[in-house]
Order: sequence, then C-alpha cells, then structure tokens
Amino acid sequence: MPARPAPTIVSVNRDIRTAVCRFSDGREYTQSIGSMDKNTLIKVGSYLGVKWNGTPMHKSLDEIKALVNEKLTGGQSMPTPTPQPKAVPAVQQGSSLDKVIGNMVADIVKSIPVGIDESAVKELVRDFTAPKFVELADAIAKIRPQVTVVNLPNREPKKLDGVQHMQFNKVLQTLNCGLNVFMVGSAGTGKTTIAERAAQALGLEFSAQSFNAQSSKSDLVGFMTANGVYVGTEFRKRFEFGGVYLMDEIDNANPNILGTLNAALANGYMAFPDGMVKRHDGFVAIAAGNTYGNGATAQYVGRNPIDGATKDRFVFMDILIDENVEDAMMQAEGLDASVLAKWTNIVRSARKNVTSHGLQVIVSPRSARDGARLLKAGFTTTEVVGMTILKGAKPEVSEKVLSGVTL
Repeated sequence: MPARPAPTIVSVNRDIRTAVCRFSDGREYTQSIGSMDKNTLIKVGSYLGVKWNGTPMHKSLDEIKALVNEKLTGGQSMPTPTPQPKAVPAVQQGSSLDKVIGNMVADIVKSIPVGIDESAVKELVRDFTAPKFVELADAIAKIRPQVTVVNLPNREPKKLDGVQHMQFNKVLQTLNCGLNVFMVGSAGTGKTTIAERAAQALGLEFSAQSFNAQSSKSDLVGFMTANGVYVGTEFRKRFEFGGVYLMDEIDNANPNILGTLNAALANGYMAFPDGMVKRHDGFVAIAAGNTYGNGATAQYVGRNPIDGATKDRFVFMDILIDENVEDAMMQAEGLDASVLAKWTNIVRSARKNVTSHGLQVIVSPRSARDGARLLKAGFTTTEVVGMTILKGAKPEVSEKVLSGVTL
C-alpha cells in the first residue's frame, strides 16, 4: 500500500510541541510532534528552518527528531525514552468498519512511548484519531441506512428508505408537474423501483402491469361477464380512484392495444365496459421500456414499435446505471469486503469493455446483485461470471468482455 502523502504544516506551537497539519483536501488536524512519522516530522523541520546538511530522508528518525527538537528548544536536547516492547492489538478480521477501528487502536498503542504521562496519552490519542476519524466516517456512511426526505409543494414530507437513483428527483419533479413519464433504459437500471418510490413520495397508491405480445384491451379496461358483472383492472383502479400506474415493458406490448390509452392519458374521461369514468386528479401514468418505441434492436429483439400518438402523451427520460445504487444492492447481500471489492471491479471492468467494444451483452445492476448473492452462496467467481454476465456468449465475445479482468 503506498504511503500517505505528508500533510502541509500550517503552524507550530513550541510550548506544547504540537503542529497544525493540513491534508491536500483542506482538512486540518493537530498532532503532537513527538508522535509524528518521519515524513511529517521532516515537514515540521523544514517549516522551522532546520538545516538538514544533506537529504533528510537519508537520516534516521532519531536524527531528525534531534534536529527538530534542537530547533524547538534552542539547543536543549529532548530526552528520548528507551523503547520497550508492548502488546499491540491485532486487527480483527471482518467488515471494513472493523478494520478501520482496529487499525486506529493499533496505531495509537504503537505510538505511545513507555512511561508517558496521562495528559500526553490523551494528546496522542487525539492526534492519531483526528485523521483516522475521516476514514471511520467514510466506513460508517457506507453501512448507515440511507433516508431521503422528499418535500413537494402542497404535499406532506415523505421519508424514503434506501439509496435513491440519481435521476429519481427529475422523474418525481416531472410527475409533480402533471406530466406522464416514459422511462427508457437497459434492463436492470431500476426503472420499476423509481416508479414505486415516486408513488411513495407523492403519497399515492401504486399499481404495475407488465405488457407482452399477448396483452389485450381487456387487460387495461376490464370486461363484462356473461352475467353482466364488470371485472375491473389495476389500470381502472388508479384511473378512477387515483394513484401511480406503471406500464412496464410497454415496448413489448401489442401496438394495437396501446391506442386504448390515448384518451385516458390526454383527456378527462375514458369509456370502460360499464360506462364512462372520470379521470381522478391524482392519476399518474408512467411507462417503462428498453427502447424508445421504434421497434426491435440488436439487444431487444422482441420489442414492438409504438404509435406516435401514444408516444406523444409522454415525456421521455433516459434512465442510466447508477453505480451508487448498484453498490447498495451488492452490499446488501453481505459479502466479505475483499470479495465484494473484487466482484465490483469485475462488473465495472466488464461493463466498460462491453461499451468500448460495442458488444450486445448486458451487464446490469441486477446482474451485479445476483452475482453477489451467488458468491455469498459459495459459487466460484468463474461460475458467477458465466451465470450473470456472459450468459452463453460466444467465445470471441466472452474474451472481449473479460479483457484485462482477473477472475
């Protein structure tokens, strides 16, 4: 592991032998000069105007301490304690948070000279924990439950658990403007989750329907039985009583039935088998697809074209892969930190290769989550890559996908 760059010295207090240090990102902390490592101590010496008489890095730590102390005290030497062996806590194996805390304690104990007084111990603990707490805060942030508070005009604030997609707010604001949204994105990018969370944020009921080539008009408007009883649908519930209705895989539907939606999406009324129904003010329509409704593509060969009149009822938004959401999905599977880091690198490298080579392979967040789950269950990395990323890809394609990837 490369050494951390020495900080910049902001000021030195000669009386209590401390220095204010600054990291490259601007964060500052105070550290006892007697507890500094070689690189930081050299920086203090240079700040004080020590004449090194050669390259300071070639000198021993004791030599550097003596020169710095001479500058601090005006010639009086600082007593150097006789080193004594002491027990150093071993870093516990486990989560990244365990390791950060373990390293913090080990570093503190290693730095305390034998016979030092209580006030100096407290000073050293403070000095060493200042920069370490930055690492600690980062580790805690990764495992702390995420909560998003949504505040919309004329609505009650809503709390949403978990990490929200980076485009969630834009989708939500568009819906709050009273517009129907058509989300376009590759498989597994979180379109369905965005729609469900939007319903929560708006305080509305949520219904979803996945379309396919066999979907019929009755799936939308319902039908009358032979006995004259109306059988309703989720679309009817949301249209009449309010709520968010998600038309998932809309580009997989029979194009002829989507025209049924046109009146509902643009007008205030719609004809159902049992009569005309007024549109509820709280009705919100969301469509989700893998294409823009222009027909089949090389990746999504079963997609159908969508009539222009239907598309005109929506505003379109591209939904991209959010790696923060992907990280949260994988972390939720409880993998060991080192295994998770390796798997994350494989996923991101494979995805980059797919993009750079223009391959028809989908490396989705869903695949990343499924892979983490399989690794947790005991499958090998090679098996998991084949099951979640390659999925039977031809050898020449697999080679490009895994170019530069270590399994």
